[in-house]
Amino acid sequence: MSGIKRTYLAEECSATTNDNNSSLIDQNIQPSSPIDSPQSKKLRRSSSHHTTESENDDETQVDQYEQENGITNGHSPVQSERSEEEEEDDEEDDDDEDEEATEAEPEGFSDDSIIHVSFDNGKDDIFRYDGSIRFHIIAPSRPQYGQLTSDPSIIRTFVWTLLAFSKPNYDNCHNDGGTFSLFLKCEPEKLSPGWSIFSKAELTLLHPTDPNKNFVKKINHLFNARSIDWGFHQFKSLKEIYSEYIHWPDSIIRIEAKIHADAPRNVEWDSKGQTGFVGLRNIGATCYMNSFLQTIYFTKKLRRAVYSLPTDSDDQLHSIPLALQKLFYDLQFTDRPVSTKKLTRSFGWDKPDEFCQHDIQEFCRVLLDKLESKMEGTTMEGVIPSLFQGQYVQYVRCTKVNHESRVKQTFYDVPLQVRNNANITESFRDFCKSEILTGENLYDAGSIHGLQEAEKGVKFQKFPPVLCLHLLRFEYDYNLSQHRKINDSYSFDYHLDLSEFLENPDCSSCSYKLLSILVHSGDNSSGHYVSFINPTLDGQWFKFDDDVVARVAASDAMERNFGGTQDDDGSMYNTSAYMLVYIREDCQKDVLCDVNQEDIPENLITRFDYDKKYLLKRRQDMMDNDGFVDIQIILTDDFHTQQTICLTELICENPVELLQNKRCLRYIQAQHSEIFRVFARRLAYALGVNLDEDIRVWIVHTHEIHANHHHYHSQPLLTSALVYCDDYDKKIIDLFEYDISDRRTLSIFVEQKVFLNSIYQLLSFDKDDDLLIFVRFYNSRYESLLYISHFLFPQQQSFQKCLHDIALQIKISISPSTTFIVHQAVPTHNQTHQYELIKASTYDLSLNQVLDPCLSGVSIIIQIIDINQTNDDYPLTTVEDYFRNIENRQEFDVCNRDSLRNECLFKLYLPMKTTIKEVIRLIAERIEYSQQQIILLKPSTSASLSNNTSSASSLHISTDQTLRDLYSNTRGSVTSPRKIYFRRLPFLYTELEQRRPIRIFFTNPMKKDEQREVQLYVKKSSTVAEFLDEVKQWLPTICSENGSQQLRLIEVTLSGPINSLPFHLHIWSDRSCMDELENCSNRYYHLEEIAMDEIDLGKDTELIPVAHYTRDNVIQINLQKFFPFLLKVIHNESFGDVKQRLQTKMRLLNREFEKYRFSIFNGSKVISRCDDNMGRINVNELKLVQSTCWLGLELPSTSNPRKTRKSLFSEKPIRIN
Repeated sequence: MSGIKRTYLAEECSATTNDNNSSLIDQNIQPSSPIDSPQSKKLRRSSSHHTTESENDDETQVDQYEQENGITNGHSPVQSERSEEEEEDDEEDDDDEDEEATEAEPEGFSDDSIIHVSFDNGKDDIFRYDGSIRFHIIAPSRPQYGQLTSDPSIIRTFVWTLLAFSKPNYDNCHNDGGTFSLFLKCEPEKLSPGWSIFSKAELTLLHPTDPNKNFVKKINHLFNARSIDWGFHQFKSLKEIYSEYIHWPDSIIRIEAKIHADAPRNVEWDSKGQTGFVGLRNIGATCYMNSFLQTIYFTKKLRRAVYSLPTDSDDQLHSIPLALQKLFYDLQFTDRPVSTKKLTRSFGWDKPDEFCQHDIQEFCRVLLDKLESKMEGTTMEGVIPSLFQGQYVQYVRCTKVNHESRVKQTFYDVPLQVRNNANITESFRDFCKSEILTGENLYDAGSIHGLQEAEKGVKFQKFPPVLCLHLLRFEYDYNLSQHRKINDSYSFDYHLDLSEFLENPDCSSCSYKLLSILVHSGDNSSGHYVSFINPTLDGQWFKFDDDVVARVAASDAMERNFGGTQDDDGSMYNTSAYMLVYIREDCQKDVLCDVNQEDIPENLITRFDYDKKYLLKRRQDMMDNDGFVDIQIILTDDFHTQQTICLTELICENPVELLQNKRCLRYIQAQHSEIFRVFARRLAYALGVNLDEDIRVWIVHTHEIHANHHHYHSQPLLTSALVYCDDYDKKIIDLFEYDISDRRTLSIFVEQKVFLNSIYQLLSFDKDDDLLIFVRFYNSRYESLLYISHFLFPQQQSFQKCLHDIALQIKISISPSTTFIVHQAVPTHNQTHQYELIKASTYDLSLNQVLDPCLSGVSIIIQIIDINQTNDDYPLTTVEDYFRNIENRQEFDVCNRDSLRNECLFKLYLPMKTTIKEVIRLIAERIEYSQQQIILLKPSTSASLSNNTSSASSLHISTDQTLRDLYSNTRGSVTSPRKIYFRRLPFLYTELEQRRPIRIFFTNPMKKDEQREVQLYVKKSSTVAEFLDEVKQWLPTICSENGSQQLRLIEVTLSGPINSLPFHLHIWSDRSCMDELENCSNRYYHLEEIAMDEIDLGKDTELIPVAHYTRDNVIQINLQKFFPFLLKVIHNESFGDVKQRLQTKMRLLNREFEKYRFSIFNGSKVISRCDDNMGRINVNELKLVQSTCWLGLELPSTSNPRKTRKSLFSEKPIRIN
């Protein structure tokens, strides 16, 4: 059998890349010969070691940068040798060879060569973030081979040492004298799987007389269990050291290392013990929320106000104040990281909301707004405005006449432009910069003065005690039709004086200190948020990174987050401050007041203590019943999303992989003593299926097997197998053969229905004879590996018959010229699997004679080849070629263009020459939709729905194009992974020629300010009525359950600034032809359900358009809040009644609705202000100006008028119920 490792190509690349890294130990090894010598085996295993190392993504990025910039660094020889020795402990031949190599080495350094000098080794502060090492070596009169280790230094609880290697060169043809290697090594205090720590270090070779000639090299590296040391194989030549760097008369080489380390990950890290604070767990993608919650937690006056809210009768599941009280209480009095699950549950969030990363500034605004509404009517009313609310005035002052217009506005945060500004002061000057309205932009100063030249600007009147500055790090790129991050250098100070920007500097204090820095790492599409907080404003900073809290230097909190090029070596990292929170100095004692236990209501403490005791009792009851265990659920989807792995690798038996993937895997908790029948019912309920009809539950067991081709290993190989379970009366502990002292994760495979014979059904099954096999299909033409399904076969059935059944299932016809090539996944000793070829001569044997091991849960790959249909244009490739060239495949995120979240549904790994037909087939199989009703969209048009997708920019299954053609029009650099956008058509793609695309907006019938944009394909010859009937079939949720079920199509045309009417509203008649609708940049089409009371209008009623507008010299209709719609008004009814009907139709809360100002317009001129609710509607007057009359809703803006304009419809807003 020929073995095919999944990492074959990666091993070759790693061996090449790390050739210099291994030069010290492998220099005497000759090229491998056909004879498999122990040394050649050793070399290959060293290559495999580096492959494993390269699988760590974070470390790979750092290493790649260092390699691309010509830095000759790598692992020390000790790590490579140690790795090899661990793999060869039981190989006597290799041990003999190592002994011979050791004997051949010249006599080298000894421990007496080290001079132990005193330095701060960190034993008094093991949590410190930086430290140093002094390393003094006595230099022999002649360079010698050797290895020396410095005295240790403790930083971040890790032990750090320097490793020095001397390798002289006695060859006369070389004049460098040999090389001196130097490495930095770190090891955790306690071994922990998956540990990692990022460090920056300076390794300095001290000059004996001139400090300016000190030789310095720098390290930026992520240390982990596979990479415990890092440094330079050629740190300095021995000739240079002996000629320039020997300290006489003691003949000493003096080396110093300055080390700066971040907080480690995946170790026992006592945040409370070293900082006094605890972190918040990330329950999905909630790092943005955690960062802001920590900030407002240290705004202690707000914390005290939250504690004081009356929540005695609140429901624990739905009360935001109660959940926030519990969160603050746990942060203050517990010793472990706190979960935000109860808080997000009170928000009304489900799993997708927790995994959707939002903007911090938006979350800040929504949460404070919600808290303020919850405080209304309580003793805490007004606390949030008193802390966060400032005030500024927008003025327009005529330059030639005595006229000035002033509008006061309040704000909770100040948006500051980063682009073209170097610091906060420059951004404030840009914010307050005035502009002159002149020429065509003259200001209308009323009937007395008319159009006048004027100065327009902003002046602050009052800054709040807690000042939130939102740095505008994201802007919309109209060329790429997407947002992008601005990572320009932008500085901010610890002390901030804003007196320059106050209209009256003497009326309010404006001297601030920096409390918190909220930092974003990443780009527009993904990233991570952390917060740096200075809790007592004493300059002592702490980094809050989800559940890890650590002390950091002030430079780490501030200078390293300015953005731009930060490191001395010129390396770029996309990390920069995104929000700054300052505390006004005159309010410092009030805002940061002490909050002790006596400040918390006694009834609240009693409630939390009761909940804690109840939880402990429940936990103790579970422990008394033999405890509980997490059980991982494996579904068919897991095999679809990870195309190359088998069952063993899915269940994360490797502890490192388990720690990295636990959040994204499915788990269910069970008691040891729980009866399997009860557990299975809970499982079926969680999956939403019927236990007896829809699923079978298989237990995953670990089996030991012995394979002849691995005879040189003494320990057996481990693999995972499935055991069907139908004994519903057994306990969990008995089914899994689980030891109470063993805390390992257990796994089950849930067999689901498959599409067979035109229906979904469970496969027929004989539990005493059948084997369950996972099958993947390799298509040599498209070079794609696709998971097909699982199959159940009798053990005595011939393997050839099994292959024919599989071919029949995937609808491939079999002829005499058809051949099968099959590979089976077999275990290896590094806890992975490799695919090995099954000999064709064994196909006639029974299944249990061919498969080795023959267990349920085994994975195979089949390739079906018809010799008579081979084509020279598509050279035959094999599974071996696929794994060998897997690096040439690209990663694609597959996204549904019509999805609200526009998120990745699944990933595909395909070469660029894959045909569009094959891509559509793969997508159709995954989403279970007809191939004939799927189209792909080219990236140039899929970035925004505001561009219409024509047939020329969409690809369907009949095209002969490839993925390369799909991205042929992409401008600029292409991000990785690429995105494949598809759209599901409600008709066959062949109808596209008879249809035309049209962009339609429709509103959530439950809330007017939640709208969605879709692209529909309308028949060119259809009427509006026929189109609306189709829409109701395509979009069932467009009509409310108790509504009229009747739709109308409204055309909204936005007018230019010179027109008297800012917009025009037109209702299309049901008899109109859809071909009359035009796609223009200023024309929008909106669908809405006709209200029940608007179907039949009386003579005293009228429909009046309603629109949201903003006033910036001229009236502009704002479509971002909601689309213009029609409202029924009744003759002689009061403005108050109109507002009440409007609020009911918009489904807005009182507090939200009260923010709007109402006016009735005739064109761009106000007919009547509706602030007085007692005013009356005169329908007869409205009918006279019916074509130009509309009701305007103005929501005062609190943002910077110069803020970069975003796209018309941004991402889904944060929802807090």
